[in-house]
Amino acid sequence: MLRQELQAYFDKVFPNSKIELEHTLGGQVHIRFELGEGKENGTIERVNQSTERAFTIFKEIFNDPTQEIFILIYEYQCENIFNASNDYLHKQFLDDRFVKFYNQLETVKNNNRNLITDENDNEVIEKNEVRIIIGKLPVEDINIKNILRGIANTEMGFEPGIDQRIFFFNPTTDKAFQMYDDRGCYVWSDKADKIRDIYIKRNDWIVEYHRPEIEKHFKQL
Repeated sequence: MLRQELQAYFDKVFPNSKIELEHTLGGQVHIRFELGEGKENGTIERVNQSTERAFTIFKEIFNDPTQEIFILIYEYQCENIFNASNDYLHKQFLDDRFVKFYNQLETVKNNNRNLITDENDNEVIEKNEVRIIIGKLPVEDINIKNILRGIANTEMGFEPGIDQRIFFFNPTTDKAFQMYDDRGCYVWSDKADKIRDIYIKRNDWIVEYHRPEIEKHFKQL
């Protein structure tokens, strides 16, 4: 099963990452890149720059179009404040591939780890229903630019939008990528040397606020 395969990969390379706990996803070394900086909020210019930067980073991280990568999607069942349709993201994968994805509704701990009081007056972490979707297919079979533009569109008020959270993992190179919105994206791995090339090549796009934390991984001898 794809879920078991992906979690087994996490256990080996990213041992703190648990599929059922989205907030745990990450690597021992990460880089946070600026995407929309310098462009006004709510403009197509900001969407265009965010999309192009994210697309450039994605292609440099996943530079072999024939390599199979994992796709991990979270669809939270609470109200979508942006009114984005879940179907748009689904359609960025071929139908005969998407039907083979792991696709199940699960009850998971709240991503923000909010505490609530249960019937016994004990504080517990709030739980939500989320649809977890996991696929594995070659990079070339993903309409990645549509996905990245959909993510950039959402908070800027443009359509089509993508409100799901989506992560990409290459089990061959141990590189991972997530674009969270028009502002930025993450690249991570278990070792700095595996993503040192993108750190050097796209250094000007690193989020300045996070630069000291990021650079400590790459400055070590």
